[in-house]
Amino acid sequence: MAKPRHPKKNQQQTAHKTKTSIPQINFEKLISNKYTGLVFAGFYFIVVLVLSFVFHKVGDYGIETDFFWGYVPNAKKFLSGIIPMDAFRGPLYPMVLGIFGFVMGDFFNAGILIGVLSASIVLYVTFELIKNIFSPIISFVTVLFLAINPVFIQYSYSAGTDMFFNALVAVTLFFFFKNKELNYRNLILAAFFGGISYLTRYNGIFLISFVFVILFVNFWKIDWSKRIKSVILFTGVFFITFSPWGFYCLSEKGSFFYNENYKNIAYEIYGKGKISWDEFWFKESSKITSAGEVIFRDTGLFLTTMINNLGDHFIDDMDKLLGWQIGIFVSLGIIFLIISNPVKSWKSSETSYYIINLSFFVLLLLVFYSERFSLFLIAFYVVIAVQLFFSEKFYLKKFIPVKLSYLIIGVLLIFTFSKSYSFNSLNINSGPQELLALKEWYDVNVPDEQKGKKIAARKAHVAYYLNMDFYLMPMTDSYEEFIAKLKEKDVDYLYFSTIEASMRSELQFLLNPKVNHKGLEPVVYFENPPAVLYKIIRD
Repeated sequence: MAKPRHPKKNQQQTAHKTKTSIPQINFEKLISNKYTGLVFAGFYFIVVLVLSFVFHKVGDYGIETDFFWGYVPNAKKFLSGIIPMDAFRGPLYPMVLGIFGFVMGDFFNAGILIGVLSASIVLYVTFELIKNIFSPIISFVTVLFLAINPVFIQYSYSAGTDMFFNALVAVTLFFFFKNKELNYRNLILAAFFGGISYLTRYNGIFLISFVFVILFVNFWKIDWSKRIKSVILFTGVFFITFSPWGFYCLSEKGSFFYNENYKNIAYEIYGKGKISWDEFWFKESSKITSAGEVIFRDTGLFLTTMINNLGDHFIDDMDKLLGWQIGIFVSLGIIFLIISNPVKSWKSSETSYYIINLSFFVLLLLVFYSERFSLFLIAFYVVIAVQLFFSEKFYLKKFIPVKLSYLIIGVLLIFTFSKSYSFNSLNINSGPQELLALKEWYDVNVPDEQKGKKIAARKAHVAYYLNMDFYLMPMTDSYEEFIAKLKEKDVDYLYFSTIEASMRSELQFLLNPKVNHKGLEPVVYFENPPAVLYKIIRD
């Protein structure tokens, strides 16, 4: 006789089989995958590039001033066969911009593309770098915070050297830390990218801190003969990479390391808070001729300024670069890092990473603060904060449950993303939109024979959009002298808007084109915001 069947038991068994057959996602394995960083960076590239081209139609009057003032003219010089020389920056970015601009037919869009591409490279190599030095989970969370950081996004779509330089430095660190053991090929690549970082911005010289790391931290655990050989190899390739530029500077300017960044240092020490930016650069900067003069004119003031900047720059980084919602955890992370017996783990890649980043922070103490200068430090700060929750070396992890750690990280990510969305929604199209209207009017209504070759303004944007050479509005003691200077420099047009009025308050009356201004003829004007294009009347 057949045994009775039990449908409920069979159903339970079937349900159990169905439940256990669902594939489980291994999160650690997912973020450790060699393609994860690449996919993440590619997604960021597509999203930010589309948003940039849709909303960022005109450069702003802040960080993109240098782009229109210096980089575009130098890119045009490069395309015409002239090697661009700038007193404050290396020649690489204008050359790259020239190539991209030639291919795309528009320098501003080329600048945006370079920025977004550079940001995506930063995300990828930072993901791999932090994963290699710390852990996959610290790497993943760090890159998440980096990708949604308001300043990082801003400089992704902003045309300029900031993100481009950031990418080169990040690649330098990527190759330097790529192997746990000494690898000469990667050391050469690190030195090469370090060299071209210097060719982009001269503060790339901070990468010489690698020499200290190789000799004294020695995370590769090699003997002294190999350390010395590695230092010679790194410094040799580093200097050889930019030496053609150095010899060119020597022949043209008489100095292998020619640059005038000591004037930026001079403003930080002797000008800031005492005179305006324009007054310093028009009148005082020419009186300073060397870095030694900046240091020894008042050595006490120099050292005091550096010490004061140590705290001021850190506070500004926490406030403006990261936001205090993360800055609090960075501060806690530094405290825990100090008390977690750092001497015991001195010879490690973690220590090396800290030293290299700290050397960059110290170098920035020489100049006035701007969050864009500290862009490279975002990942460094976030790593310190994130380790509180995910590193066994930090005591805090022992007292916070895993679920609470993820909850805190989730709240911080949401808050940071919210701040970033609000900030960049306002910033991405904050440039002078009236310039697009002026360009459209000028192209249609001004005959070719009346189009000018040189235009004066406070910002170079208008020169780019009207396809003229830029002349910086002079500082003079009278209106008559102002007009005389414009004529002396063969200026064809003067553009005067709210930005010019704010920087040249004595000429604010030029915002009113309905009043006769001797030597000027109004061509077109806008009322909201007020702006006037004047033609210079020749005698």
